[in-house]
Amino acid sequence: MLIDVFIEFFKIGCVAVGGGYTVIPFLYYLIPVYHWYDADAITEMIAVSNVTPGPIGINMATYAGFQANGFLGAVVATVAVVLPSVIIVPLLSKILKKYKNSCFTEYIMYGLRPAAVALISVAALQIFKSSILTVDKFAATHRLSDIISLKALIMLGFFAVCGYFLRKQPMLLILIGAAAGVVVYTAGKII
Repeated sequence: MLIDVFIEFFKIGCVAVGGGYTVIPFLYYLIPVYHWYDADAITEMIAVSNVTPGPIGINMATYAGFQANGFLGAVVATVAVVLPSVIIVPLLSKILKKYKNSCFTEYIMYGLRPAAVALISVAALQIFKSSILTVDKFAATHRLSDIISLKALIMLGFFAVCGYFLRKQPMLLILIGAAAGVVVYTAGKII
């Protein structure tokens, strides 16, 4: 199993261009293949990765590796996802330095930017689907009101507004999110 963890996260490290959030679609891809975690765990990975020190993509790999195979899985996934950068970045920086004025380099970068945005957009849609849409509940009840979690949708709207005003204070937004989660969850248990 550790070899599978290494291979999969090495592959992710090779192609996760554009930042940590581009790792998310690859994490969803692993769900039906290995069953190391489920879609809800990815939402937890994102939350934990945002509040822990370090790059988000690496934190998510560490969390996923832990889900797959405990402490050793976390170490292997972390090393595997970082290793391609350790190999590729020095080589790429030499090439980019040598060919920085080449139109070919410009064309490559022109194509990579929207590809990175697409990966992040796919991740956002998958997270929306797993945290806002409640298709399983709708399938059980067949009530239209059960397609969307109204509570989660309201919280999303609230945090979108807070995120706009607190974009320079992301830690404050995370703390507000944690507090709101406790309040909403506790209120749901009381009511």
